Amino acid sequence: MPTAYLIHGTSSRDDDWFPWLEEAAQPEIDVERIFLPDPYQPVQADWNEAVDDQIPAEDGVTLIAHSLGCVTALRFIERHRIAHANLILVGAFDQPLPAYPDLAEFMKPAPRYDKITPKVDQAVVITAVDDPIAPFDDAVKVANSLDGDIIARSRGGHFLASDGFTKFPLVLEELQKIMQKNSF
Repeated sequence: MPTAYLIHGTSSRDDDWFPWLEEAAQPEIDVERIFLPDPYQPVQADWNEAVDDQIPAEDGVTLIAHSLGCVTALRFIERHRIAHANLILVGAFDQPLPAYPDLAEFMKPAPRYDKITPKVDQAVVITAVDDPIAPFDDAVKVANSLDGDIIARSRGGHFLASDGFTKFPLVLEELQKIMQKNSF
Protein backbone atom coordinates (compact mmCIF):
# COMPACT_ATOMS: atom_id res chain seq x y z
CA MET A 1 0.00 0.00 0.00
CA PRO A 2 1.42 3.43 -0.89
CA THR A 3 2.10 5.83 1.96
CA ALA A 4 1.70 9.60 2.21
CA TYR A 5 2.92 11.68 5.13
CA LEU A 6 0.87 14.52 6.60
CA ILE A 7 2.74 17.44 8.19
CA HIS A 8 0.45 19.67 10.24
CA GLY A 9 1.07 23.30 11.13
CA THR A 10 0.47 25.12 14.40
CA SER A 11 -2.14 22.64 15.52
CA SER A 12 -1.78 18.94 16.22
CA ARG A 13 -1.87 15.85 14.09
CA ASP A 14 -5.27 15.10 15.66
CA ASP A 15 -6.91 18.41 14.70
CA ASP A 16 -8.91 19.68 11.76
CA TRP A 17 -9.35 17.28 8.82
CA PHE A 18 -6.19 15.25 9.46
CA PRO A 19 -7.70 12.20 11.24
CA TRP A 20 -10.53 12.12 8.71
CA LEU A 21 -8.05 12.00 5.80
CA GLU A 22 -6.14 9.13 7.37
CA GLU A 23 -9.34 7.12 7.75
CA ALA A 24 -10.89 8.12 4.40
CA ALA A 25 -7.78 7.15 2.41
CA GLN A 26 -7.85 3.57 3.74
CA PRO A 27 -7.39 0.91 2.50
CA GLU A 28 -5.88 2.22 -0.75
CA ILE A 29 -3.45 4.72 0.82
CA ASP A 30 -1.78 4.79 4.20
CA VAL A 31 -1.67 8.37 5.51
CA GLU A 32 0.78 8.76 8.37
CA ARG A 33 0.18 11.86 10.46
CA ILE A 34 3.53 13.19 11.64
CA PHE A 35 4.02 14.27 15.25
CA LEU A 36 5.67 17.67 15.60
CA PRO A 37 6.95 18.94 18.95
CA ASP A 38 5.55 22.12 20.50
CA PRO A 39 3.25 22.97 17.60
CA TYR A 40 2.06 26.20 19.22
CA GLN A 41 5.65 27.39 19.75
CA PRO A 42 7.43 25.80 16.79
CA VAL A 43 11.20 25.65 16.55
CA GLN A 44 12.43 25.00 13.03
CA ALA A 45 15.34 22.72 14.02
CA ASP A 46 13.05 20.59 16.19
CA TRP A 47 10.46 20.25 13.42
CA ASN A 48 13.15 19.41 10.87
CA GLU A 49 14.47 16.68 13.16
CA ALA A 50 10.97 15.33 13.77
CA VAL A 51 10.14 15.00 10.08
CA ASP A 52 13.57 13.51 9.35
CA ASP A 53 12.91 10.89 12.04
CA GLN A 54 9.43 10.00 10.74
CA ILE A 55 9.59 10.39 6.97
CA PRO A 56 11.92 8.30 4.82
CA ALA A 57 13.98 10.46 2.47
CA GLU A 58 13.27 8.28 -0.53
CA ASP A 59 12.43 8.85 -4.15
CA GLY A 60 8.72 9.18 -4.80
CA VAL A 61 7.83 10.42 -1.31
CA THR A 62 4.40 12.04 -1.07
CA LEU A 63 3.87 14.83 1.44
CA ILE A 64 0.61 16.49 2.43
CA ALA A 65 1.12 19.64 4.46
CA HIS A 66 -0.97 22.36 6.03
CA SER A 67 -0.01 25.92 6.92
CA LEU A 68 3.41 26.08 8.62
CA GLY A 69 3.80 22.42 7.72
CA CYS A 70 4.10 23.49 4.08
CA VAL A 71 7.41 25.28 4.57
CA THR A 72 8.53 22.31 6.67
CA ALA A 73 7.71 19.98 3.76
CA LEU A 74 9.58 22.22 1.34
CA ARG A 75 12.63 22.23 3.60
CA PHE A 76 12.48 18.44 3.89
CA ILE A 77 12.74 18.13 0.11
CA GLU A 78 15.44 20.80 -0.03
CA ARG A 79 17.58 18.99 2.59
CA HIS A 80 17.48 15.51 1.10
CA ARG A 81 18.80 13.81 -2.01
CA ILE A 82 15.49 12.59 -3.35
CA ALA A 83 13.71 12.65 -6.69
CA HIS A 84 10.12 12.46 -7.87
CA ALA A 85 8.60 13.96 -4.71
CA ASN A 86 4.88 14.78 -4.66
CA LEU A 87 3.32 17.62 -2.69
CA ILE A 88 -0.16 18.65 -1.65
CA LEU A 89 0.17 21.97 0.18
CA VAL A 90 -2.89 23.46 1.89
CA GLY A 91 -2.88 27.07 3.08
CA ALA A 92 0.73 27.41 1.94
CA PHE A 93 3.03 30.35 2.52
CA ASP A 94 6.80 30.79 2.46
CA GLN A 95 7.21 34.31 3.80
CA PRO A 96 6.89 35.71 7.33
CA LEU A 97 3.31 36.57 8.23
CA PRO A 98 2.84 40.15 9.48
CA ALA A 99 -0.02 39.02 11.73
CA TYR A 100 2.22 36.37 13.36
CA PRO A 101 5.57 38.01 14.12
CA ASP A 102 6.45 35.20 16.54
CA LEU A 103 6.85 32.90 13.50
CA ALA A 104 9.31 35.20 11.70
CA GLU A 105 12.39 33.33 12.91
CA PHE A 106 10.88 29.98 11.87
CA MET A 107 10.54 31.30 8.32
CA LYS A 108 14.28 32.00 7.91
CA PRO A 109 15.83 31.23 5.55
CA ALA A 110 13.31 31.21 2.74
CA PRO A 111 12.98 27.93 0.85
CA ARG A 112 15.40 27.59 -2.07
CA TYR A 113 13.18 26.58 -4.94
CA ASP A 114 16.19 26.06 -7.18
CA LYS A 115 17.02 23.11 -4.89
CA ILE A 116 13.40 21.97 -4.44
CA THR A 117 11.56 22.24 -7.76
CA PRO A 118 13.85 19.87 -9.73
CA LYS A 119 13.04 17.15 -7.15
CA VAL A 120 9.25 17.54 -7.43
CA ASP A 121 7.16 15.61 -9.94
CA GLN A 122 3.72 16.77 -8.85
CA ALA A 123 2.71 19.73 -6.72
CA VAL A 124 -0.75 21.00 -5.89
CA VAL A 125 -1.37 24.06 -3.74
CA ILE A 126 -4.87 24.46 -2.30
CA THR A 127 -5.75 27.95 -1.11
CA ALA A 128 -8.67 30.25 -0.41
CA VAL A 129 -8.97 33.87 -1.44
CA ASP A 130 -10.44 34.63 1.99
CA ASP A 131 -7.61 32.97 3.98
CA PRO A 132 -7.03 35.29 6.97
CA ILE A 133 -3.70 33.66 7.89
CA ALA A 134 -1.80 32.75 4.72
CA PRO A 135 -2.13 35.43 2.04
CA PHE A 136 -3.65 34.17 -1.21
CA ASP A 137 -0.86 35.80 -3.25
CA ASP A 138 1.78 33.91 -1.29
CA ALA A 139 0.08 30.58 -2.01
CA VAL A 140 0.06 31.48 -5.71
CA LYS A 141 3.77 32.29 -5.48
CA VAL A 142 4.50 28.92 -3.86
CA ALA A 143 2.58 27.08 -6.59
CA ASN A 144 4.35 29.02 -9.33
CA SER A 145 7.76 28.46 -7.72
CA LEU A 146 7.10 24.71 -7.76
CA ASP A 147 5.72 24.73 -11.32
CA GLY A 148 2.67 23.23 -9.65
CA ASP A 149 -1.07 23.46 -9.92
CA ILE A 150 -3.14 25.80 -7.82
CA ILE A 151 -6.65 25.12 -6.68
CA ALA A 152 -8.16 28.37 -5.44
CA ARG A 153 -11.45 28.56 -3.60
CA SER A 154 -13.21 31.86 -3.05
CA ARG A 155 -14.09 30.75 0.49
CA GLY A 156 -12.51 28.34 2.92
CA GLY A 157 -10.45 30.46 5.23
CA HIS A 158 -7.36 28.59 6.38
CA PHE A 159 -9.08 25.20 6.06
CA LEU A 160 -9.30 24.66 9.81
CA ALA A 161 -12.01 22.91 11.80
CA SER A 162 -13.12 26.39 12.88
CA ASP A 163 -13.66 27.13 9.17
CA GLY A 164 -15.82 24.02 8.87
CA PHE A 165 -13.09 21.63 7.69
CA THR A 166 -13.27 18.48 9.76
CA LYS A 167 -13.43 16.60 6.44
CA PHE A 168 -11.66 17.68 3.27
CA PRO A 169 -12.64 15.55 0.24
CA LEU A 170 -10.66 17.78 -2.14
CA VAL A 171 -7.39 16.77 -0.48
CA LEU A 172 -8.36 13.10 -0.70
CA GLU A 173 -9.20 13.49 -4.41
CA GLU A 174 -5.83 15.14 -5.12
CA LEU A 175 -4.01 12.45 -3.12
CA GLN A 176 -5.77 9.70 -5.07
CA LYS A 177 -4.80 11.38 -8.37
CA ILE A 178 -1.16 11.57 -7.33
CA MET A 179 -1.06 7.98 -6.16
CA GLN A 180 -2.78 6.80 -9.34
CA LYS A 181 -0.19 8.57 -11.50
CA ASN A 182 2.57 6.96 -9.44
CA SER A 183 1.20 3.45 -9.88
CA PHE A 184 2.06 3.29 -13.58
